[in-house]
Amino acid sequence: MRLGELLIGAGAITASELEAALHAQVMWGARLGTALVELGLIDLDGLSNALGFQYRVPAALASHFDRGDRALQLTLSPSHAERFECVPLVRVGKRAVVVAAAAPLDPHALAILSDELAVDADRIIFAVAPELRVRYALERVYQIARPQRFLRAPGSPRAVPKRVTLDDTQPIELAEMVEVPSPPQIEHATAERRSYVPHLVPIPRPELRARSVEPRRAPEHSSDHAMALAAIRSAADRERVARVMIEAVAHLDPAAEAAVLLVVRSDVAVSWTSFRRDGKTLAPIAVPLDQLGLVATVIRRKTQLRAEHDDLSDVDHALVEALGVGGGQIVAEPLVIADKVTAILVVASEGRVDGTVITEVGRAGAQSFARLMRDVAK
Repeated sequence: MRLGELLIGAGAITASELEAALHAQVMWGARLGTALVELGLIDLDGLSNALGFQYRVPAALASHFDRGDRALQLTLSPSHAERFECVPLVRVGKRAVVVAAAAPLDPHALAILSDELAVDADRIIFAVAPELRVRYALERVYQIARPQRFLRAPGSPRAVPKRVTLDDTQPIELAEMVEVPSPPQIEHATAERRSYVPHLVPIPRPELRARSVEPRRAPEHSSDHAMALAAIRSAADRERVARVMIEAVAHLDPAAEAAVLLVVRSDVAVSWTSFRRDGKTLAPIAVPLDQLGLVATVIRRKTQLRAEHDDLSDVDHALVEALGVGGGQIVAEPLVIADKVTAILVVASEGRVDGTVITEVGRAGAQSFARLMRDVAK
């Protein structure tokens, strides 16, 4: 049974909530359970129990991770822990080990874990855990930094704990299989789990100094536009849609110095894919939507807006600085799906951005994401 169907059957979520989570998954990425947690529809322990029902295996809960055997965990190399997205929890006698992972481990992974943990492969007890919880543990135990996708968005809702139960079966309790020890000091990791995408800090707009901008040549063939837009509309997955959108901006609008695709999550718009002509990488940012700024205004009005240097708010200027553009203007184009802004394409330049090109790219991206949403809901 699929996770969404299981949760609806258990009364944990509604069909409309599942649809919202599936749409969020298209825009945000990662597994469905992660989107459900981030929307505040289920808590991590409730999700763990649901995954246990789905896979017919024990669920690894917060208490199990908090009581993990640190000495055992450190016998597994960080590289293999990261590669297989798993964390050992406890030994069971001298012959078995409980390992938490987001999905069942294949024979190759089991062989490597068997060697490093010094147990037979068939004595590795798989306990399922949400990918968010596994990522937290990898960071806490092995200092493996979470990818930006798994950082919490500021303002994310918190779910009320839910007990997921089904009429025809009972969960497999890890406590019934093994005795999870309580060490003298239990390291409670709740605070450590709450790592957020860095909030963009508003900074005052400085006076703009006159600068000469060397014009760049536009693409020679008008067919480039059609090909670029067609590539966006036909992209097979969310990552390719975003990447091709940014590549189209860089290619079709020579004036564009930098661009970023922001995804709306809770009270912020979080950076996703970007480019800067200076070749530097844009650090993860979260643009606040409760402060005066172009991005927040575009979401309200659902139409493209442009702001010159002298009209930038402090939030806008911080965004321009993050994009590495000292002056000029920014253009923000909303991606509207089902009358809701799900993402914003922001382009910065010291010259004049071609708003028509940005609109075409944004609309093509919205069409492609809408198609992916329809497909995932089937």
